[in-house]
Formats: sequence, structure tokens, C-alpha cells
Amino acid sequence: MAPVLLLTVFLALAQTPPASDQARLEACLNAIPVDAETAYEDALAWRHQGGGWPAEHCVSLALIALGQEAPGALRLREAALGAEMASDLSRAIMLGQSGEAFLTAEEYEQARISFEHALEFAPRDPGLLLGFGRTQLALEDYAGADISASAALAQEAFAEAYVLRAEARLLGGDIDAALEDIEAARTLDPENIDILVLRGRIVEARRLQ
Repeated sequence: MAPVLLLTVFLALAQTPPASDQARLEACLNAIPVDAETAYEDALAWRHQGGGWPAEHCVSLALIALGQEAPGALRLREAALGAEMASDLSRAIMLGQSGEAFLTAEEYEQARISFEHALEFAPRDPGLLLGFGRTQLALEDYAGADISASAALAQEAFAEAYVLRAEARLLGGDIDAALEDIEAARTLDPENIDILVLRGRIVEARRLQ
């Protein structure tokens, strides 16, 4: 699961659940990296006590941490879509987490659905745009991945978005543009091995043109 997530959600939740629910959710989320099985059992008990969508959020993330990425991602998406009392930001975060988990499970079409829903609630969020673009890349929609990476870069210039766009452009046949993007990524993160490897692929593709 991508690093989005556990910290960012605390900020989003400040607007929506009562303070007691917020504190319980934070405690539940903090417990997941320590003992996901216990966190899962505690979250289930909380849900049965009427914990609503915050409890289901923790249940789903604990499932994902236990290696049940696809079932957890589906529950998380359903919880987010049904959480009408939650803020748009909270729902976007939950749906983004769902998309990331589906990506991990290599269920790319399901990831696409989750990210599309997430972007309905936060259409300019660069992290969601990046996740959606990575999903499009996995689905071999290179033009779509290019568009999503460009939209993310319009919000914030960061290396991961340049890398995504570089790979989309390489696979789509626009090698010169791919090289420009990977050089921009290398400027921002010069020690990143993955960037250097992708740059090597692009340089080799250019040589073979």
C-alpha cells in the first residue's frame, strides 16, 4: 500500500466524526503496523458496536495489511461510497487507499474504478492523479497515463509524476519527450536508482530508433 495514507487520513477526519470516534480511529490505524490481526479484531468489534464508516475503514485497512488486498480494497471502496456523512476529503482518501490496494493485488480494472471515484471527490489531488496514472499505465492506456501525470504535475512538480509520464511516453513511442521527463525527474531525485534504470531504457530506445 502506498504511503498515503495513515497519516493523511487523520487530517481529513478532523472535520467529520465525533472526537471520540476520531481518537478511536487513530488508535486503530496506529495499531495496524504493530499487530494487524489484533487491530482487525478490535475494528470488527467496534463496527458491531455501531462504529459506522470509521470502524469499517480500519477493518478494511487491517485486512489489506494482513495480505487480503483485494477483499480489503473492495470493502474500503464500499465503505467510502456509503459514507455520506464523511467529508469529501475523507472519502477521497479511502477510495485512494482502495485503488492502491487493488494495484498491489494487480487488479487493475478494479483499481481504475476506485481511483475514478476518488477523483470525483478530489479531482486535483496529485497523489490520486498519480495513482490513477499508474493504473492506466498498467492497463496499457499510455495516453491516459500521460494525461494523468501531466495533471499531477500541473499541481506540483515531483519526481514520481515525471517518471510516470516518462514511462508512458516511452511506451507510447514519444522517446524524446520521455527523455526530457526523465531528466527532470533525475534533477529532482538524482540518487533514485529506478529513475536511472528508466533513463537507461529510454537512452537505449533512442539509440535503436
